Amino acid sequence: MNAKKIFSLLLVIFGEALIILCFLHFGRNVQTEILTLNIVVSSIIYCLLFIDIIVPWVNFKDKSQKTIGSIGLRWFFTFFYMLLAIGAMVVFNSVKPIHFTNQIIIQGILFFFLLLGFFMAFSSSDKVREVYVEEKQNRDRVDEMKKATKEVQLKIDQMKNIPTDIINKLNDLQENLRFLSPCNNSNAYELEAKFVEEMRALNGCFFDIPLNLEKINDNIQNCNRTLKERKQVFSN
Repeated sequence: MNAKKIFSLLLVIFGEALIILCFLHFGRNVQTEILTLNIVVSSIIYCLLFIDIIVPWVNFKDKSQKTIGSIGLRWFFTFFYMLLAIGAMVVFNSVKPIHFTNQIIIQGILFFFLLLGFFMAFSSSDKVREVYVEEKQNRDRVDEMKKATKEVQLKIDQMKNIPTDIINKLNDLQENLRFLSPCNNSNAYELEAKFVEEMRALNGCFFDIPLNLEKINDNIQNCNRTLKERKQVFSN
């Protein structure tokens, strides 16, 4: 734990101590049970406001940024709870005092709704994470197609006497891949895997001695055909 976190923790503890001291000093005439309840509720509200100092909600190292997708929901329930909890303390202790049992039931109901809001926020975060993982997998499959094509291009760059038309066809294939968008369609998954297999088969053709140009051209046509089929598939 670095110096900043230690100082932040000490600051939060000092603030909590001040809250307790103020209630004990100004609430001498209040029933012990109600005073204790007010201290607990106030401490919860205080922690909700300053917990991010100790445990930040947003983790900038998380590429999915799942917490950002739910931070609005979290703060809506947080401020809604704080407003009602403080209002209940003021009204039921000053304006219209009620029995301790009634107060603890009301505060318990409010706290339940706070926990429910946090549950919804965490569920929203998980959904954001799932969407990120799915999109990343979709992008990775397209990147795998580009990588397989690039490997073939690098292979023929190291070779001599490769016909110009073959080089041009591969360059056109790589250029067409630039405009290929990720897709979450199951048919797209199959075509992407098929393209990678066909491109690897094409790569293997360049190890033949002598080169079988007819076989190479056939494989390039297969790759082009698969790519055209894949470009016609869109997300669900």
